[in-house]
Amino acid sequence: MNVFRNRWTLGICLVLVATTAALYGQVCTFEFINHDDPEYVSENPVVQRGFTWKGLQWAFTTIEMANWHPLTWLSHMLDAQLFGMNAGAHHLISVFFHLLNSALLFMILHRMTGALWRSAFVAALFALHPLHVESVAWISERKDVLSTFFGFMTIWAYARYADHPGWKPYLCVILFFALGLLAKPMLVTLPIILLLLDFWPLRRATLKQTNPSTPPAVTGPDHPKKKQRKRKPSDAKPPDAAPGICWNTVLPLLTEKVPLLMLSAASGMITFYAQQKGGAIKSALEISVGDRVSNALVSYLLYLWKMLWPAGLSVFYPFQAWSPVLVWASAFIIAVSTIVAVKWADKRPYVVVGWLWYLVMLLPVIGLIKIGDSAMSDRYTYVSLIGPFVALTWGAVDIAAAIPYRKGVLLALAGLILAACAALTAIQVSHWRNSVTLYSHALGVTERNYMAHNNLASAYIQENKLEEAMDHLDRAIEIKPTYAFAHHNIGAVLARMGRDDEAMEELETAVRLDPGLSQSYINMGNIHLSRGRADEAIASFEKSMRVASLQPQANAGIADALLLKRRDDEALIYYFRALEQQPDNAKLHYNAGILLAHKGRVDDAIDRFREAVRIAPGYAKAHNNLGSALLLKGRLEEAIGHFQEAVRIEPDYTMARENLKDALAQKTEVRKSGD
Repeated sequence: MNVFRNRWTLGICLVLVATTAALYGQVCTFEFINHDDPEYVSENPVVQRGFTWKGLQWAFTTIEMANWHPLTWLSHMLDAQLFGMNAGAHHLISVFFHLLNSALLFMILHRMTGALWRSAFVAALFALHPLHVESVAWISERKDVLSTFFGFMTIWAYARYADHPGWKPYLCVILFFALGLLAKPMLVTLPIILLLLDFWPLRRATLKQTNPSTPPAVTGPDHPKKKQRKRKPSDAKPPDAAPGICWNTVLPLLTEKVPLLMLSAASGMITFYAQQKGGAIKSALEISVGDRVSNALVSYLLYLWKMLWPAGLSVFYPFQAWSPVLVWASAFIIAVSTIVAVKWADKRPYVVVGWLWYLVMLLPVIGLIKIGDSAMSDRYTYVSLIGPFVALTWGAVDIAAAIPYRKGVLLALAGLILAACAALTAIQVSHWRNSVTLYSHALGVTERNYMAHNNLASAYIQENKLEEAMDHLDRAIEIKPTYAFAHHNIGAVLARMGRDDEAMEELETAVRLDPGLSQSYINMGNIHLSRGRADEAIASFEKSMRVASLQPQANAGIADALLLKRRDDEALIYYFRALEQQPDNAKLHYNAGILLAHKGRVDDAIDRFREAVRIAPGYAKAHNNLGSALLLKGRLEEAIGHFQEAVRIEPDYTMARENLKDALAQKTEVRKSGD
């Protein structure tokens, strides 16, 4: 089947893709941010190595980041294989998936409803709405755009299966759904969505028997051509007609979903295990059941409000206690909306389908099982808002049926809405340029945002702006004294300031509050090393080993500690383990080279020093030691070249100057002896 049935569908897809690409094109110059990106990509040694057999095994067995999403890990590995650590390229791949998703959504809706312009408008809202920026502009949310791609492919395959039932097309549905779950388990409710689509627009289920003598109401086609195209049997039914529900049609459809529901159940159990094991699930002692329910009810309405008025969007919304009045009002509005949607099921089936789509898609992430500290997240609307988009769009067309010049009015209104979305999205995307711009914006639009203070401080620490960092960390602790990450960062700042005793106290507080905060153990190990406490350092480094992104640092730290204990052979083993995980770390090559040279393995030491200067050409110490090793092998000219390079890089490097002087003198002696 040709998905581009005429020039209109092709043209709409091209305009949709081009417009969205223009808005998101700026991400090609963006950086990794310091929230999740280091663990997912920029500091993850497994991902950085690209596709490897060990990496493939790891992707399917790890529950790092408190999730099991092997396809997402493989996606990041492919990016690393193709682009290295070029953050802009990683961003563009996420944008590419968003473009695919937008075009797919348009084609799915058009196929199922036959409504060209309404489908196009919903797809444009999906593509351009600022609430969706987080899913696209955040590299760590690759799982969102990737799982949505396979989710849409599942719906596309299901629509084909509905037209031509059979085991082969149904296998395609199962395959795409499984791939979607392997990318992100939020799709667990998709089988319910397919059941809703059976009611409308696929019209495979009915609520009650209709009088066959009474024809259903028909909404006219909105195809631009006056002459309607000849439709296939699957398209022949009026797009908005819905005879009501009959259980003898629903039960077979429920049975049909059993394999998909089994996949959902398996994915849900694995995800619950991973998040519980990873410490992501908050206990009832931290957040009560009542507070979770209250936050869920209010969040359902807040997402809709942000859909209508997308202002003050933030990467993090602090959890807060809502007033009982607001909670009960939210519950009342949700209940009334549901009752009204069901009552309209016969005449306006898109309303109940759109409303239930929204409720069901948000259910896994609405916070009844609380994951993390955020009250809500913009990224959770990426798929869930499609339901309200459809309901409002189809409803607007029906309401406007009695308005004079309705086409002109609807066109003007649609253009105004999309233009506003595009302008707001362009601004929202710009906030994701780097960690400083992102969290500065978050602090500007939210109150008491301890996470934004902490992550902005982390960015300042990277820039060595320690005073600015401490100001934000003090504010984070003032807002939430039990915030482990802030205590960790205070410890990191104090360690840089040479205040080791105070730093150790803060780091111990951090791991007491959050035993899974492995980076704190790395910092504690480094402080023990600086004090010559080898055994304490080894114990700290070993506690950080469970996180893949920290294993190179941990192995290198253990190697340094073993050197203090004069256990050189064991130290070398740990250096090579670290190099296996992080082969582009010049310092690791340098340290291993020194140890090899001391053990008399000069040729091996030369190899390590060469790698160090290849990776970091400005590494003066590596050039100097490479020169010394070459001199031991009698390769005088090469040695002189590296001594000269070390002196050029660091003119005050005394040892390199002395080595260069000795090598030149040796060269003179050789020349004289030759004469």
